[in-house]
Amino acid sequence: MIDIIKRYYPLIPVFGLGAYVILFTMAAEAYPGGSESVPGDTGYSFFHNFLCDAMLPITPGGASNPARPMATLSHLVLSGTMICFFFILPKVFDWHNRNTSIIRYMGMLTMTVFIFMYTGIHDHIVTATGVLGTVALLPFFVEMRRYPAGGLKTLAYTCFILSMIVFFSFETKIGYYYLPFLQKITFVFDAWWVIWVSLIVTRKNLAIAENEPYISSESAVFAER
Repeated sequence: MIDIIKRYYPLIPVFGLGAYVILFTMAAEAYPGGSESVPGDTGYSFFHNFLCDAMLPITPGGASNPARPMATLSHLVLSGTMICFFFILPKVFDWHNRNTSIIRYMGMLTMTVFIFMYTGIHDHIVTATGVLGTVALLPFFVEMRRYPAGGLKTLAYTCFILSMIVFFSFETKIGYYYLPFLQKITFVFDAWWVIWVSLIVTRKNLAIAENEPYISSESAVFAER
């Protein structure tokens, strides 16, 4: 059993994302409606509601929100998922140094702070996670310079750029009307990145367990064409 856990624990983020999507979908279905842009709207809007709107105790339209408990649970699942992700993220590299340690522990700290997004200090938590997350990812991109060129590297840069745009828009309110939609697009790219990394690290663990040579390349999971 311990050997199985050691081999397959990098898949935890994949299952965590699946659980989050299911739980959040249930919460969204219970959301009565209303957003900052359209307070009188009915039901959860993919284009107008932020993901965190489902955790509000009172909707922007002034209605009590029965979706809050399920939405908060889904958020806690996502937080735990991302803590696990940052624990395994440095394992995409074939080396360990100070930067990989910073990636792991600053990333896990960022996602621990992210847990408190459901509280009344939501906006402050957004700012804090934006700053901490940048500190965690800058050394990641330093190390990525030594990583084989290809889709995973491009995806990682894309995720970071999208996240910075979302953060900038939230803080400055520039393009804020379109931000809920962009947030969800960013989530899709982030989820793709999380799954890809999880599969790469899992395959690496399996190769090590079988005493087989492992070539550190994303092509081990997705063939480059």
